[in-house]
Amino acid sequence: MNDYKGIIFDLDGTLLDTLSDLANSVNKVLLHYHFPVHANDVYKKKIGKGFKDLLTRSMPENTPESIVEEGLSLFLEIYDQDYMKTTKPYPGIVELLHTLQAKGVKLAINSNKRNDYTNSLVKKNFPDIEFVGCFGERKNIPKKPDPTAAFELRNMMMLKCSEVLYVGDSKTDMQTAENANMDSIGVLWGFRDKEELQDYHATYIVKDAKEIESIINNQF
Repeated sequence: MNDYKGIIFDLDGTLLDTLSDLANSVNKVLLHYHFPVHANDVYKKKIGKGFKDLLTRSMPENTPESIVEEGLSLFLEIYDQDYMKTTKPYPGIVELLHTLQAKGVKLAINSNKRNDYTNSLVKKNFPDIEFVGCFGERKNIPKKPDPTAAFELRNMMMLKCSEVLYVGDSKTDMQTAENANMDSIGVLWGFRDKEELQDYHATYIVKDAKEIESIINNQF
């Protein structure tokens, strides 16, 4: 059995339910351009590769690049006001993080959300958790599934790849784990389904936060 001593978490769809705030902000942009809007569930398949990708996939096909860029600026203005309105931790996450911290498990976050938003959300929702590192999208650092940030966090933890679990809700996270030579946990409460997590080789798949604790305790 593996002796896991560190966990790197994705943020959106894993630790925090950010769906409504993201969906509402994008829909306001789409309404501005008189484009069709989407239901929240539709956005589950669009989130995960950064804001520009989200806007591109939400606007009609073949929307000019200039409109995408303009829309992105508008989105950032709107999201800056709205990104904390309904966002909250998933059930059991706060308790899980406190339990893991008490056990001495090293914790970190690796997100494709912009770095300033990532850190602001983490400070608000997890003020008592000491993360080794908390990374969002940063200039000159490739986004997930590139493993650069995961390796950086592992080095900060001073652990081997085999001692670190990578936890996320999407194929991007499972690919990041695989690229970083880390075991992965796919969570079923996020933005993607079980089939996607299986197709992208999740080491474990869990339906609630307590099961992550069981994996750390080698009782899963």
